[in-house]
Amino acid sequence: MSHLWKACHVCAMVVLLGLSALGQTRSDEDVLSLGIAELGKIKVYSASRRLEQASVAPSSVSIITAEEIRRYGWRTLAEVLRSLRGFYTSYDRSYTYLGVRGFQRPGDYNSRVLLLLNGHRLNENVYGSALIGTEFPLDLELIDHIEVVRGPGSSLFGDNAIFGVVNVITRQPTNPYDIEVSGDVASFLSRTGRISASATRGRLSSLISGSLYESAGQSSLYFPQFSSSNGGIAQNLDGNRYAHLFSDLQYGNLRLQGIYGSRRKIIPTADYETNFNDPGTRITDTIAQFDADYKRSITDKTDLEVRTFYQHYNYDGTYAYGGTNSPDRYLNYDSSLADSTGLDAMLDHQMGRHHLTLGTSYEHSFRVDQQNHDAGLPPLLNDHRTPWLSAVYGEMALDLGHHLTLHAGARFDYFDAYGAALSPRTALVYAPNTKTSVKYIFGRAFRAPNVYENYYMDGVSTERPLRPLQKENIQSHELVFERNLTPWLGATLDAYYNSLDNLVEWVPDTANGMTHAANIGQDHGRGIEVELNAKWKLGWQGRASYSLADAHNPLNRQRLDNSPLHQAKLNAIIPASRHAFGGIELLYASAQQTYQQTRVAPSFLTNLSLSTTPFWGGFELSATCYNATNRRWFSPSPPSTTEPAILQDGRTFRFKLSYRFSKDASRVLP
Repeated sequence: MSHLWKACHVCAMVVLLGLSALGQTRSDEDVLSLGIAELGKIKVYSASRRLEQASVAPSSVSIITAEEIRRYGWRTLAEVLRSLRGFYTSYDRSYTYLGVRGFQRPGDYNSRVLLLLNGHRLNENVYGSALIGTEFPLDLELIDHIEVVRGPGSSLFGDNAIFGVVNVITRQPTNPYDIEVSGDVASFLSRTGRISASATRGRLSSLISGSLYESAGQSSLYFPQFSSSNGGIAQNLDGNRYAHLFSDLQYGNLRLQGIYGSRRKIIPTADYETNFNDPGTRITDTIAQFDADYKRSITDKTDLEVRTFYQHYNYDGTYAYGGTNSPDRYLNYDSSLADSTGLDAMLDHQMGRHHLTLGTSYEHSFRVDQQNHDAGLPPLLNDHRTPWLSAVYGEMALDLGHHLTLHAGARFDYFDAYGAALSPRTALVYAPNTKTSVKYIFGRAFRAPNVYENYYMDGVSTERPLRPLQKENIQSHELVFERNLTPWLGATLDAYYNSLDNLVEWVPDTANGMTHAANIGQDHGRGIEVELNAKWKLGWQGRASYSLADAHNPLNRQRLDNSPLHQAKLNAIIPASRHAFGGIELLYASAQQTYQQTRVAPSFLTNLSLSTTPFWGGFELSATCYNATNRRWFSPSPPSTTEPAILQDGRTFRFKLSYRFSKDASRVLP
């Protein structure tokens, strides 16, 4: 307990240094001042590809605001998502993986969750991955809110939306001009610098932002499996750095958006049987995307949206083999490159009390390349593909009267490599008053095998599938009850049943010992989630949840790997004074089983944060302590590593200072 008190004391002292200047400052009004009833009226886009109130949307929806991101000191999208009921993450010191309702296949690169940026797909076209850790290309400070829609989403969005849709909405400029700079320092010699500028004039608004991050990582990591090499210590092999750039230009109905992110990570875990304690093993992920979006009201009841995009993704991996200090040491280079473009058109029509959405999509990857070779030798893999897909979709929201609304829709996708996929969804929403809603949702979704699963081979440990891969499928039933118990307290009860088949897994070939992808998986998942949300005016806020997720293989009744049966979470924002807030986050996950059939002990994390409102005309200060009790906890690892579980960080700190200058900002000197 003394260690916890010291951690809290350090955070508090750093923040309170600036509080003496806050007495004459004006506190900002933000979403924290809203009660539960008002928050239920916030409109979301991702459930139906049109704006509607979250309380009557045909899905179980969670909304995370920019204010919550600031008050809890979250650093990555992964930390935001793991705070939600039914979600959890793992980290193998290469990538961060997302689990949903007990399902997280080892090393799947989050290809079963669809990630959107302002409603536009961000999953790349080689691995289908949704990047959510430090590899996520957007700074969290640019986020206005995040919509998380649980359950199948392929009826409107197509591929990857097996378990849900995460839509990150960026903030919009509101002042004639704003300039914001921020910097933070953290444990492991980590530091971040960011500068953002925005402006508005008439129908024109613009935002541009860039940031740099660098961290030395842990200087010493112990891996028992490699105790015969350097005592099992990987030294100075946890380095991490990234660069981000984001721009958003809007003129009337036209919006142009660009994003760029590149992250390089040194790998300390000796993945793929590489040399242990060798600094030569590292990976770089780069993603760049440009979107042009045009919206227009054709009539007072009909809206048209047309979007075109270009996406570039590049992965470069360098892997050291042959012995760390051996004359036989050599480097293997693994890379992938994808360039894609597409067009999407959607019509939204109001027909009295009914609503109709129709759309069509086309996407063409004019280059998807995979290469692998040892230094100075001919390539082991040199594969080139140009896949394409087309789709049509539609959904009807019918007001049946008696407070009942029926949502019925489907999407038809056609892939040049895999053929057709049909994804229906039906939802019945009963909302007898503004305080209560009951939802039943049935849906089917799919994930098409990606280029990596279909065509990757190195001739040494990996071969191509022995049979053509088929798309994965999920069929889901979900019942959601939402009720505002008081003006400040809301409750959610959610029960679901998922059935998955044709899952793609990597399996060994008994004839030659190499692994390949095959459709062999069949999993079932059922569970219950309970959540309480509390919001008072003046900034008090809390969220508590419990999740029971029984995900298992129906053939042998064994629970799935990387699947905690129980999760419990508590988040609270507490005003420490008129101008400072405390954030408390408690995360519990029960024991999990690794792919090596070993047990990972339960984890219980405590994260503490203190932050201010603007003072001295534009400064903000925050201090966060992660894993404040310094617990030892492990995360299940993917099959690419020798270790069945990876030790995670102990107690760490981050201190952040930002300054915002606005033309219309009121400046009151202390």
